[in-house]
Amino acid sequence: MTIELLLNDYCITIETMFCDEATIQVTAGKGGDGLSSFLHEKFRAKGGSDGGNGGDGGSVYLISSNSTNTLYDYKTKRRMKAENGEQGKRYKKHGAQGKDLEVRVPIGTQVFDEASGHKLFDFTKNGQKFLAAKGGEGGFGNAHFVSSVRQAPQVAELGEKGEEKTLKLELKLIADVGLIGLPNVGKSTFLSVVSAARPKIADYPFTTIILNLGVVDGSKHGIKGFSFVIADIPGLIEGASKGKGLGDEFLRHVERNRVLVHFIDSNSEDFAKDFKDINRELLEFSKDLVLKPQIVVITKTDAANDFQEKLQRLQNELKKEKKVKIINKKPLLISAATHAGVKELVSLVAQTLQKQLLSSLSSPRRRGTTTKAGEKVFTARDIVGSTFHIEEIGGKFIITGAKIERFARKTDFSNYHSKARMLDIMSKMGIMKELEKRGAGVGSEIEVSGKKFKL
Repeated sequence: MTIELLLNDYCITIETMFCDEATIQVTAGKGGDGLSSFLHEKFRAKGGSDGGNGGDGGSVYLISSNSTNTLYDYKTKRRMKAENGEQGKRYKKHGAQGKDLEVRVPIGTQVFDEASGHKLFDFTKNGQKFLAAKGGEGGFGNAHFVSSVRQAPQVAELGEKGEEKTLKLELKLIADVGLIGLPNVGKSTFLSVVSAARPKIADYPFTTIILNLGVVDGSKHGIKGFSFVIADIPGLIEGASKGKGLGDEFLRHVERNRVLVHFIDSNSEDFAKDFKDINRELLEFSKDLVLKPQIVVITKTDAANDFQEKLQRLQNELKKEKKVKIINKKPLLISAATHAGVKELVSLVAQTLQKQLLSSLSSPRRRGTTTKAGEKVFTARDIVGSTFHIEEIGGKFIITGAKIERFARKTDFSNYHSKARMLDIMSKMGIMKELEKRGAGVGSEIEVSGKKFKL
């Protein structure tokens, strides 16, 4: 299957399968363990601690790119993992950091956390970067813990595990204008006339089964210095919002459009019914869709006669319409085959689109949580405060809290000195005092972040 992606004055043809949904699992790299080592060289019998720190694990980033417009690759390649950090080395040398993994997604991709359903990020332009999974921090080597009172520490930290997430990707192709209507009403023919796109055109319903994009150069239609992107939305039918026909598979893409052009076939038996059927599906899918400016067009006028009565009934319907935002109460008549009315339609689309753009620019910007360059970074592992909670279950004391859990993950409890450091940290945080109040003593079982040990 061929998809044509048009950018500025050229067209990129991609041999692929269109896919607008995918679920992927991203795993960041584990941080390297710190090294516990002592320098042993000739003439330096007590060279001291020389274990280096472990390298941080690589992170997984999603990056928007205009070189692709499908999520098809991620139907088969669902697991993605960044490199682990290297272990610390002798002579205070740090381990190498794991390489980050960059995953390319199309512009228009929305990222959701599969477990909660929360939207994490929305790619709206080329080159945006989103931190999907943060790499684990490398552990400190024993050289890090050298101080005036601790000359030869035997403590080294473990590297932290990298984040692991299951993400749902949904693609909503971004276009300025969406062409909507029943199957076989001439949307693809119109797109081929006003742009360089070459969608499949045939005289039977559901010819278009993928989204086609085309760039309209306004200068070729008497509009200087303005161009816009049109999306040919595959034909909708009654019941599409509930999955009938091609279903709601393509309705989500209409949400991205600023202006809708509603095509009605001049050979239809009832223009007004066609108009109401399509808008009913838009309304049932999302109330916002019918609020978008809509231009009504009667197509194939060169191949039809005596449709004035049907046209009048449609005009009466448009005058009464209150839910749908109609731009032209008198439908435009066009023939893509003879180009009749095409220039007038393109001009009206451009005028409507320019008004929408000016309106959006004058409205106040919403505050967001994105950083510069569009990168939105989540630091769920950041430590805020030193709060903790202790719960006793079956004689075992379970301790929770961001800070203490992080220390536990980086502690090697098989190492006596590392365990002693953990107990010292618990004492400084007030945890040991609280455990004593609850009756804990020598030999009591403790669990922190899934790690179990005895006092």
